[in-house]
Amino acid sequence: MENRVTDEHPGLGKGLGRLQGRVAIITGANSGIGRATARLFAREGAKVVCCDIQESISPRIDRLIEEDGGQAVFARIDVTAQADCDRMVATALESYGDLDILYNNAGGGVRKMIHEFTDEEWSFVVNLNLNAIFRGVRAAIPHFLKKQSGNIISTASTFGLLASERYPAYCATKAAIVNLTRQMALDYGPKGIRVNCVCPGSIETPRFRGFPPRSAGSDLSEEQRARMAASNRALQRVGRPEEIAYAVLFLASDESSLITGHALVVDGGQTIDA
Repeated sequence: MENRVTDEHPGLGKGLGRLQGRVAIITGANSGIGRATARLFAREGAKVVCCDIQESISPRIDRLIEEDGGQAVFARIDVTAQADCDRMVATALESYGDLDILYNNAGGGVRKMIHEFTDEEWSFVVNLNLNAIFRGVRAAIPHFLKKQSGNIISTASTFGLLASERYPAYCATKAAIVNLTRQMALDYGPKGIRVNCVCPGSIETPRFRGFPPRSAGSDLSEEQRARMAASNRALQRVGRPEEIAYAVLFLASDESSLITGHALVVDGGQTIDA
């Protein structure tokens, strides 16, 4: 169904075929930015392998895509485990015979000062935000090298460019993603593989955070919303997941064919004078 009584992604338009015939893997695909991006990719003609460790949001993203008339499969994947990352690539190849786009989106954080972190909490954030990209790319790269083409996109953050109080592991890992993006672009550009990342500002999404991971819910208080809106300093509003999804779509499409090693900031002006 193109129109729903209450559409959770009202900013998504009809597809224009920009990813027609391509196969994409998206991690963290059942909530927030990943969910909107998976839905948008499918509208643009991609076959989407929707990977997530949780299935609690209903309808599950693959079923939502099917309601839209798109093609998708769901795989329950823990991106911190290499075997699961290998399996998500195998799922794409077995289901659709190819893989063109890897969108590393899964992530999370723990808010506290660095001296308050346990080893387990620190490792949780590093494994989820940074090591998972290593494992996902390591699984996908052999296929991309074989076909001499591929597109890797990761979700970094404005907090990879700026600091945020009580967020040391998150800021450190998101900054690492920005420079890892540049490094991989150098290594794999000659092989026909583009590598970019997107840096969202404050976006209104359900968040799965903390150690162990827990749902923080999708409803923000007015105080939280006002604080988030103020951080997007020029536009003075919280962003929507689909606004990031369109940025990811640009990086995934041929419209960005000369862009690689880039951190695309989509932040309502949060970093405007950084």
